Parts: sequence; structure tokens; C-alpha cells
Amino acid sequence: MIISSLLLTLTAHRLVVPAPKPVVTFAFFGCNRVDASDVTPQNPSTANVPQLIQNLKDVASLKPNYLFVGGDLVMNYADDKGETLNRQAEAWYSLVKTVPMGGTDLIAIPGNHETNRKVGDAKLTNPYTVSVWQKFVKSHGLTPKGATKPFGGDQNPNELADEEGGGNYSFNRGPVHFVVLNTDSPISVSDPVTGLPKIGLVPLAWLINDMDEAEQNRAITSVFVLGHRNLVEPATVKGDAPVDPSVADQMAAALVGHGKVRAYVCAHVHALDICPLPGASRPLQTTFGNGGSKLEKNWKPAEGRTFGFGYFQVFADGTATVTPYVRPEPADYQSPDVAPATARPSIWLKPTEGKSFGKKL
Repeated sequence: MIISSLLLTLTAHRLVVPAPKPVVTFAFFGCNRVDASDVTPQNPSTANVPQLIQNLKDVASLKPNYLFVGGDLVMNYADDKGETLNRQAEAWYSLVKTVPMGGTDLIAIPGNHETNRKVGDAKLTNPYTVSVWQKFVKSHGLTPKGATKPFGGDQNPNELADEEGGGNYSFNRGPVHFVVLNTDSPISVSDPVTGLPKIGLVPLAWLINDMDEAEQNRAITSVFVLGHRNLVEPATVKGDAPVDPSVADQMAAALVGHGKVRAYVCAHVHALDICPLPGASRPLQTTFGNGGSKLEKNWKPAEGRTFGFGYFQVFADGTATVTPYVRPEPADYQSPDVAPATARPSIWLKPTEGKSFGKKL
């Protein structure tokens, strides 16, 4: 009787160990621009305005350290000297600054729509967009302070034609190392078909060297690589052209070969997908291209087609989780007449025991 009473007392007063708190949190979504046929003078930003504003509000409610907007935030694709990009990007920022983000730093990553031009059916590099993009993100504080850039000096193993940090850079937040890529970097490698620089390239030599340094740095426990284009075809949907095959395989192998890399975070494909890179169960490619652009016709997830973003939590020991926050796709993907729903955690994920709600990375 005494032993039973003692056990009941201990059970009633057992210590509840709280789940560890993340040391760094961030959100990510890409692909928010409307289709070319839906561009109107009434919407100079060319963004899916209702979904953009709701994404910002939903992210702000979570209070992450960063929100990365992962490219294709405007339509652009204009064959000009960057005037269209500048006009649309400034209109986009005018919308963004209307939503209070608290202490969340906003970081904008360029996509193919920001960097490329379209001539007929051909998608080509645009040499003018680099300087326009750099000026845009610098003037509005859309890149982190103190970032390390790959361009400059006598050595240029990446063959970068012109890239001074507006698209490729890395930075630390506590024990977390972030590498941001312009997946359409202006590299002086010619396309044999067009005779012009190839699209869909990244500064691979710099990326590998940067990851090597992070791997050797004892203060860094996890690494996240972020860019617009996907590296591999998502598991649940077929999308547009990913990172060019001439560097994609090497890049994927490098990510797998660096043990601190937790995820490659991307967009480009207008869908939500989480899948491993070739040859390993980790790291994962997390695709959040469901920011507001018209969703892929062949994407048919069990829980329904959704817009939203990814929410990442990183812990002191280097472990991390990702939680997709989603809302139903409306009948008209960019209708201003129906207010988007508040995004909720995806129903197909289960809590990660001892950490937080989300999929372990």
C-alpha cells in the first residue's frame, strides 16, 4: 500500500521536460507571380496579390528569424535592359512593406523570371538584370548584412561574368550556416544551341568550397542551401527545367557528401514536395513553389492542391524540422474577390517526437 501510494505521488508530480526551443527559424516560399495572360495595368507588381499578402501575414504570425522569398516573385521575362524587372520589383516591394513583419528579416532570392528574358519560345540570359537586381535588393535591405560573396579577386574558378553578391552569398545565424544561390548565375559557359551563356547554372566551385569551410567549422552545426530552381524532379509532380544537368549532378553529390547539410530549399515547380536527393536518404530537397503562381496541372496531392510556405526550425544540436503551412487553392488562383484562408500545418505530417510539429530533416 505504501509503495503504491508513493508511485501515485511520483506520477502525479513527475517532471515534464519541455521540448527544446529552436535556435533559428525561417520560412520560405517561391513562385508567386501570375501568368503572362493575367498581367494587367491594375496590378503592376504582377504578383498574386491576395496569396502574397496572406503568406506574409501568416509568416509574420510565426515570428521566424527570416523569410526567404525564393524567386519568380514577378513576371518579367522581358527582352529589355531591365526596365520591366525594375518596375515590377518596385511595385512588388510596395505591396510587401504594407505588411508588418515584426523582427523577421526579409530576404529575396532571384528566380529565372527575374534573371532571364524570353524571345519567342526561347528562354535566354539577360545581361542587364544582374545590376538591376543588385540595386533593388540593396536599396531595400533584402540581403543579409555581412554576407560572403563568391565574386572578386584574381581567382574566378566559377567563371562568373558578373555577380557581386546580389544572388550568391552565404552567412551565419548562430550555429546555422545559410548558402543562397542564384540558380541562373551569369556564368560565361556558352550554350551550344544559342551561342549565348547557359541558363540554370550555379557557381559550383564556390559553393563546394563554402560548404567545406562550414563542415570544418565546429561552431556550425547545420547548413541550409537555398535557391530558386530545383535540383531533381520532385517525387509528386513534374515541373519546368531544373538546374542545368552539367552542374546539377555534381551539386547534388556535393550536398549529399557534406554531413551538416540538412536541406536544399527551392521553388520553381509550382507545387509542394519533399524528397531525398539521389543516393541518400538525407539531405532532402524541399520544394515550396506553391507561393501563389498557378499550380502545376499534374500536381494532385492527397490533401488537395494548396498554396502556402515552409516553416523551418533548427535546434542547437543541428537537427531540424520543416512544416508545410498550406491553404486550399481557390477556384480562381489569383481572384481578389475571395480572401485566402489562414495557412495551417499540412495534415499529412505527424509531430516529430521530442522536437516540434514537422518532418525531420
